[in-house]
Amino acid sequence: MMRRRPRLPRALQVALRTLLCCLLLMLPVEGATAHELEETAVTLVVREGGALELRLVCTWSRLLLADRVATPAAAREQLARLATESDARFATRVNALRRTIESSVRARAVGNTHQAFTVWQWPAARAVQEAIRQELMAAMTGGAGDHHASRMTTTARLVVGPTTPAVQLELPKQLGPVLLTVVRPQEQWLAPGQPSPPVALRAR
Repeated sequence: MMRRRPRLPRALQVALRTLLCCLLLMLPVEGATAHELEETAVTLVVREGGALELRLVCTWSRLLLADRVATPAAAREQLARLATESDARFATRVNALRRTIESSVRARAVGNTHQAFTVWQWPAARAVQEAIRQELMAAMTGGAGDHHASRMTTTARLVVGPTTPAVQLELPKQLGPVLLTVVRPQEQWLAPGQPSPPVALRAR
């Protein structure tokens, strides 16, 4: 049974957040903004019977910035404030963004009928904020170029049915440029100890 870590007194939490915010605002501009270059990736797995599985990989430190950040210094300041927000306020911010994305990610079928994905699985708001803190702390130590802690995965599902010949995936602008990968897995059962059929490593 895991033991819960004792919670710090609120006054100490506020003092630590203030200190962290001051330290983060001292970051060099180049290092603080390197993580923003991470693109959004969407993988759509299409299974037999019209079942769709969506895998969204996005960088939260970029998604949570304001739509128009004038300068890298302004982006750095906003991220520092996000990293030191109270748990409740940060969770409210994350939940609002989640609702926007969930309502905007849709599959459009023939006849312009739209269907929304369901069974969304998101990282917890606390995990997102901690990842942003790690990302900014890595920037302070000069490791921002290789450290993108807030790049996290979300999944969702949708069944459009076997009679739907094709769909178009619609994504919100908040995700920015998206690298889309469509996968159609070939699945079969193997008996105990039975080797698989040959798997081609090169396209024919």
